[in-house]
Amino acid sequence: MANKNFAGIRGPVGTAEVNADYESAPSFDKVRVGKLGVYYRDGFKIRFMDYSLLERVFIRIQEVNGRMCCGNTIFAYYRLVFVSEGREIGDAISENEQAMDQALALIKELAPSLAIGVAEK
Repeated sequence: MANKNFAGIRGPVGTAEVNADYESAPSFDKVRVGKLGVYYRDGFKIRFMDYSLLERVFIRIQEVNGRMCCGNTIFAYYRLVFVSEGREIGDAISENEQAMDQALALIKELAPSLAIGVAEK
C-alpha cells in the first residue's frame, strides 16, 4: 500500500510510521487521535499535528445565530485548536461536543507534556 502524504506543521510528512499511526488512530467525529499526533481533513489535505511540535491544544466554542422562517436559534460549533510557537496553526471543527471532549481527553493522555485548555493571563 502506498504511503499517504500528510500536511504537517513544517511541511509534507509521508513516513510509514505516520501512516500506520493514522490507520490505527481512533476516530472522534472528523478527528483521529494517534500516538504521534492528531489527524483531520482540511479541504483536500489531511493535516497532521505532531505532538512534539505543539505547545497547547484547546476547544473553542463558536456560537452562530441563525435566522429561520419561524424565528431565531443558536448553533454551536466546537473547534479543536492547535497552538505552536505562540500561534494558532490549525483547528478541526465539529458539531459534536462529546466527540471533541473525548478527543481532547485522549490527547491529554497520549501527550502529557502538552498544555491543555486556555492559557492563564
